[in-house]
Amino acid sequence: MIIEINGLIPGGILYSIETALIVIITAIAIYFLLDYVFGRIIKVFIKLSRKGDVENARFIFRIILAVIILSAIAYVYGQYLIVGALLIIVAVILIIGMRPIIEEYFTGKISRLIRDYSLDIGDHVEVMGIKGYVIKQTSLGLVIRNSRNELIYVPYTLLMKNMIRKVSPTEGIEVRIPFKVPKDGVLIDDLREELNEYMKDQGIEDPHVDIAAIEDKYVELIARGIYKDLRTIDDVKYSILNKAFELFAKNKERYGSVENNE
Repeated sequence: MIIEINGLIPGGILYSIETALIVIITAIAIYFLLDYVFGRIIKVFIKLSRKGDVENARFIFRIILAVIILSAIAYVYGQYLIVGALLIIVAVILIIGMRPIIEEYFTGKISRLIRDYSLDIGDHVEVMGIKGYVIKQTSLGLVIRNSRNELIYVPYTLLMKNMIRKVSPTEGIEVRIPFKVPKDGVLIDDLREELNEYMKDQGIEDPHVDIAAIEDKYVELIARGIYKDLRTIDDVKYSILNKAFELFAKNKERYGSVENNE
């Protein structure tokens, strides 16, 4: 039977079929081997990356790997048109898929050369009705913090299509700093009065310290007020909180000395 089949199929064709099978099996083996190795390498950094990012990286790697293997096979067999066609198809897919990223990136580069659209970190701006200050410049857009202490991402293309105004920090944000002090061992009224004065010195408008809750052993207080310079709001909040505990320790020592004298 084998002799009859060999007689029916020319030797050149049979050799080509065998070679093609070997090439296909070898290519598949290389594909899965490299995919496995890449997966093991990625898992080393999985704790440093989000799981979705790892899956996306593996997906992109598989596509690139498949294109490279197919291009290598076509190149070995002298099919240069197929190699060129594969590379063109991949390039078109990448350009279409990455068009928004490419557009935002180059728009950002160009906008920084235009004076009216050139913004720096710390500038107070109004874009599309959003008022805030720029806290970060990325490759694809700006990150703005508004008066509600929200972070808003604005792509560069939206900046170019809308009017931008640099505004003064006229609107403020309400500062709320909760903290607890022991019910006994401190004069609450003295603490509130001294902390109000310190908040005024820090630029807090309409400062007041309210009692939020009274527990068995503690009193929960909230320092409130309006602060306009959003760029330094975090520093001011930490400063006020630190001052609150400093005043608490001071009043506790004063209150304790009064009790001892009595």
